[in-house]
Amino acid sequence: MSTGQPTPDGTPRIDAVPSLVRGLEATLATQAEGYRRFLDAIGRKRDAIRNADLDRVPEIARIEEQIVDRLERLDRRRDEESRRLAETLGLASDSTVSDVVAALGAADGSKLAVLATQLRELIERSKQEHSVVRAAADSLARHMAGIVQSVTGALSGTGVYGRQGRLRDGSSLATGLDLTT
Repeated sequence: MSTGQPTPDGTPRIDAVPSLVRGLEATLATQAEGYRRFLDAIGRKRDAIRNADLDRVPEIARIEEQIVDRLERLDRRRDEESRRLAETLGLASDSTVSDVVAALGAADGSKLAVLATQLRELIERSKQEHSVVRAAADSLARHMAGIVQSVTGALSGTGVYGRQGRLRDGSSLATGLDLTT
């Protein structure tokens, strides 16, 4: 396929659009897989919190961080590929993937459209799932702080709540707790 516009030396230009489309499709597919892995990691974190297996949470958080770093790099690459494709098609450089698909037409842009839709759905699911797990982790942290506060109050001997809804500290009391029996 040629664009009809010759290069400066007079030879016909080979159309770069199919190659750019394939590159963008590959990037979108890779991003979609990354978001599936991110959702899997979020699910493992949710299970760890649900089962109070808190030793696993930092390891899962490190994995999530690696996935997010890779997704950010892929996002920059997708933006660059989309920009190059848009400019090649004569569109504004800040055109969206949807704009590019519309310019390509149904025959050439259908796979790109499907991948972009899948990616949008995965991103939205990831945001929702991450929000739920974050709320659960915050709730668990507040619960654990409450337990520590209750134990502190029981050991301090006051048992009286102050104005801020926290147990007042009594005088320090040296105590021991035998957990072996």
